[in-house]
Amino acid sequence: MTEAEVIEQSVEYMGLLLLGVSLIFSVVSAYIVALNYFVGDAMFMARLGAFAFVSLILALLMVVMIGAENTHSGLVEQLMVLSQTTELTPAGLAVIENTQHGVDGLVRFLLWVGMLSVFGALGYMTFLHRWTPDIVNVALQPVPSTS
Repeated sequence: MTEAEVIEQSVEYMGLLLLGVSLIFSVVSAYIVALNYFVGDAMFMARLGAFAFVSLILALLMVVMIGAENTHSGLVEQLMVLSQTTELTPAGLAVIENTQHGVDGLVRFLLWVGMLSVFGALGYMTFLHRWTPDIVNVALQPVPSTS
């Protein structure tokens, strides 16, 4: 694999990482809306099922993102091998420098901390928080008189 191909794949990794983060935000946002309007006052088994489903989706996204991170680590290793036989371009050197300064480790750490925080927050909101759907609050407001 040439340096150009490795750089191209590294750039694709960044796009995949951002796509994964945006999908996580979308899933979490949709689940919070569902909690507010449907799941929050559902029976325990329904809340457990909803939490299990969203957990499965988030776990699958996490597995894909960790797999992409592992692949990216392999690409960096390939660049290091290439650097021993040929001189790398500034782009290739930048990818290696990011790894040496801990950027890749930081990304992996933030993925884990972020996902564990999301699971904790969603668990609290699903099982402990008492939801009052917004639509009920609107329906309970007194109707102004027209006299």
